[in-house]
Amino acid sequence: MRIILTVTLLGLWAGTTWGGGGTPTKPLRLQAQLIWGTDGPKPADASCQDLAPDLHKRLSRIFKWKHYYEIRRRQVCVSPRKVRRLEMSDRCLLKFSLPEAEMVEVQLIGEGRLTKTMRQPAKALRNGELLVLAGETKDNINDAWFVVISQAPPPKPPKSAVPPPPPPRETGTPRPR
Repeated sequence: MRIILTVTLLGLWAGTTWGGGGTPTKPLRLQAQLIWGTDGPKPADASCQDLAPDLHKRLSRIFKWKHYYEIRRRQVCVSPRKVRRLEMSDRCLLKFSLPEAEMVEVQLIGEGRLTKTMRQPAKALRNGELLVLAGETKDNINDAWFVVISQAPPPKPPKSAVPPPPPPRETGTPRPR
């Protein structure tokens, strides 16, 4: 029997309160990370990376695995009344929407079928809280996968549009014409 775990990590740093609000005036930028949890070593051929220490610490407080590896990280901009699709792997598709004022909805489609739908206040994500979807792997019941949804970091400013300096002039006496 396959068990799907769904966890909403609310305020792992500290308790936070939030309330409803009006329709967001600007889109919500979110980040989704596909993470693998295991007690085993990191596979030599895997293209996964060690998880950032702060997120590793937050997950370790709740879950039992010793190692967490980031498989993929993607960002999405969610606008009211629009559904955004985000493919995390060939088996994992996420659909994001803002169906109500200040409420984020995430649908997890696993292997072509709707597996889970979660809702969380947008304010909670803006305050640094996480929405975590989790489940066991088919290959090894001692491993698990996680999809961690958080507010995306601010975009990096574009490189300045300063034109390159002019080429150096030739020095010396000018040639007569």
